Amino acid sequence: MAKFRSTAENVLEVLLLFDASRTQLSADEISQLIGAPRSTTYRYIRTLRGIGFLERTEDDAFRLGPRLLQFARLARRQEDVGVVALPIMEELCRQTRETVLLTRISNGHAVCIERVETPQAVRISFERGHIQPLHAGASSKILLAYAPRGLLDDYLAAPLPAFGSNIVTDVQQLRGELAEIRRLGYCISESEVDEGATAVAVPVLDQRQRLLAGLSTAGPTFRMGPQVVARHVELLRAASAEIAERVIEDM
Repeated sequence: MAKFRSTAENVLEVLLLFDASRTQLSADEISQLIGAPRSTTYRYIRTLRGIGFLERTEDDAFRLGPRLLQFARLARRQEDVGVVALPIMEELCRQTRETVLLTRISNGHAVCIERVETPQAVRISFERGHIQPLHAGASSKILLAYAPRGLLDDYLAAPLPAFGSNIVTDVQQLRGELAEIRRLGYCISESEVDEGATAVAVPVLDQRQRLLAGLSTAGPTFRMGPQVVARHVELLRAASAEIAERVIEDM
């Protein structure tokens, strides 16, 4: 028995026909490649054109449309933010002499996508690729504070595990803390992930104030006094603005 394929699967199959060697296809070519009748193929094409995923060319063929290319640019921007940020993070590490982290939200967690390690002997344990809850530590909470409202509400609807001495697990208290983070534009945490460590974080936002990533510095608390933290906030803000500007330029 032939496997049943949904209309959505068939429509996606049309999109997957396009690649570097096949940037344009006629309706007949699409029909032959997917093995569907011409009338069915035109229905798929109409659907894709209606949402901007395909567009007609001057010679009556079809190519990927502007809406799909917009998604491609978004995916590239998300991948490139770490590449764009790295030299700026290296300069920030030189200025602060502390570890610099770039974090993003992935599957409801905070993940470290880039890291520049301090040259000093005492370091923190947050490695590249490390995953932790969004309510734990400045590098994570800055993401939660600037996350879309739906994601924030969904996250706070689930139990919040306590695995560090200073982690807030009361939902109302955490909501108040996140509101204060948004008001100030930065986050500071102490001994929430690593005992005896302090972290400072700011958001990296695009032109529409949407969250791209979180940028933070972290080090042992004995090196992170109030004056040092205040300086880190200003340096982080400047670095964040530069990353956002370069990401936008590369789009």
